[in-house]
Amino acid sequence: MLAVEAILKGMHMKRLINTTTILSMALYMVPPFAAHAQDLQKVTVGDKEVICLPNKKTPCPDGALCVVAKKPENCQTNAEKAVAAAVANPAAAAAQAAADKAVADKAAADKAAADQAAADKAAADQASADKAAADKAAADQAATDKAAADKAAADQASADKAAADKAAADQASADKAAADQAAADKATADKAATHKAAKAAQKAAAEQAAADQAAADKAAADKSAADKAAAEKAAADQAAADKATADKLAADQAAADKAIMDQGAKDQAAADKAASDKAAADQAAADQAATDKAATKKAATKKAATEQAAADQAAADKAAADKLAADQAATDKAAADKVATDQAAANQVAADKVTAEQAAQDAAAIAAAKKAQAVAEAAAAADPNIKPVAAPVADKKAVDTLATVLAATVAGAAVAGAAEPAAPVAAAAVAAVDLTKAPVANQPAPVNVIITNEIVTKQDVRTSAQDFAAAPVAVAPGKKSGLSDLEKVGLVALGALVIGTMINNNHQEVVENTGDRVVVRQDDGTYQVYKDDNSLLRQPGAQVTTQTYQDGSTRTIVKREDGTQISTVRDASGRVLQRVVYDVRGRPTVLIDDMVPETRVDVTTLPAPRPQQTVIHIDDSDAAMTAALASADAQDLGRKFSLRQIRTIAQIRYLAPTLGRPASLRRR
Repeated sequence: MLAVEAILKGMHMKRLINTTTILSMALYMVPPFAAHAQDLQKVTVGDKEVICLPNKKTPCPDGALCVVAKKPENCQTNAEKAVAAAVANPAAAAAQAAADKAVADKAAADKAAADQAAADKAAADQASADKAAADKAAADQAATDKAAADKAAADQASADKAAADKAAADQASADKAAADQAAADKATADKAATHKAAKAAQKAAAEQAAADQAAADKAAADKSAADKAAAEKAAADQAAADKATADKLAADQAAADKAIMDQGAKDQAAADKAASDKAAADQAAADQAATDKAATKKAATKKAATEQAAADQAAADKAAADKLAADQAATDKAAADKVATDQAAANQVAADKVTAEQAAQDAAAIAAAKKAQAVAEAAAAADPNIKPVAAPVADKKAVDTLATVLAATVAGAAVAGAAEPAAPVAAAAVAAVDLTKAPVANQPAPVNVIITNEIVTKQDVRTSAQDFAAAPVAVAPGKKSGLSDLEKVGLVALGALVIGTMINNNHQEVVENTGDRVVVRQDDGTYQVYKDDNSLLRQPGAQVTTQTYQDGSTRTIVKREDGTQISTVRDASGRVLQRVVYDVRGRPTVLIDDMVPETRVDVTTLPAPRPQQTVIHIDDSDAAMTAALASADAQDLGRKFSLRQIRTIAQIRYLAPTLGRPASLRRR
């Protein structure tokens, strides 16, 4: 009984655990977006984090900035474009975000509806599975209960058969004992009759013995009868006891069968009630799910209608805003065009006025210079103290090279704004110079190279506070009143230009020539100055050696009294191409080398000029610190510029600090 009850309880508990596990698995739902959101690619643009969606149907988390990037490598680019577009046009970005949100919300609603349908189907499938499981569990329980009942009945039948067999065996033993006793009694009687017949003759003699024997026989018979009666009574008692035991077993078996049946009925009733309760609960859950689904569908329909209305309103607002913006843009464009037209007209008037004034000033300057030149020539011709000096003759190759250099300068200025200045023109002097070796005194002159030597005196020195010298004048054919600095360093073709000369196919005009400085006006109204920038290196006592090549390029070597040498190579226009300082041991330090390949300059990528340019006052106590800070700013550009680029591109010069003196120390 206890084993049967334990089996039934164990089966009931197992079914309860299985049912609970199935229900818990059916009711547990993993939020799909929480897991999916972890797989979305994220990038950072400035201080904003942008989520890249694989397609437009993927919902964007609330409060996040999202873009669509079908390929991971496009995520950063699309995010930067989206942020730039949002910054440039917030209204369009907001409208696009609203549209994207509407699409994402619709996709989310569709997905939610699909998820709900899937959940409903899963719930229905689970309900069917639960019912099938319950039916199977009930069938299994019924089969188990029937097997237990059949086993109990079989065990009871076996017990009944064993009891009946034992009773039959006991009855057979009792019957055998009675038969044995009857046979013994019969044998005794037969023996007595035989003895009586045999001893009939001796009856008288042995009457007493016979009487005694009869008494003994009677006593034996009585004892046998008593034994038989006792045996019969014992058999009857045993039969009664066996019957009582059988009855008790039958009663116990009946009670056990009844208890089993009652327990089975009770368990069946509980199972039926649980199944009924579960069916009712499942039905209630199905009804609630249907109600929830209807409510969700209604809410989704209402939300879709609201979103459609919002989208329609947004489209209407956008159309109105676009029309307003287009109207405003048209108005602004018309106003801007009018302002631009008026400004262009005003600028043209101002430009024409400036051009006219500049032409008048140039004409006056040229006339004054020509008049001064004529006066100087007349005075020189009338002054007997002026010593004529043979004027150097410009070589044809030097003149051609000078024209090429000046043309390159014009081209460089023309494309400076486009950040591609013309490359330096190669010079013959550059090819003849070995920068690693210091110049040697009394070195033989190269072929077709003119060498002049000069020792600088105090009269030949010009300081930065002095003006340029007056131009030499012609006193006779092939004779001049003196040599200009430009002519001294071998720039004969440039120094020979006279005021009013048109060069470079009328693109440039000489407006001033002071002997060591020539000013040329470009066709765009700007000016170019050509001068001997070695003049500040000419210190008293210095030995100056000038090598003039056929193409007009020169190499000037200034040897100072301390043994150091400064070598400067220039093109035909006097522009410095290379400058190297050699110490007393002949070790070179390259200061300028404009013959190395230049890196293209794009002025649109240069930093904007500072509102106030850095000025390093050389007499200030913090001049070194200011210079160091300015140098650090220059290094932040990440590149270097050639001297020619600095001279020809104004946007580069704006980035560099300037040297000066405090206003209180400047010469007045």
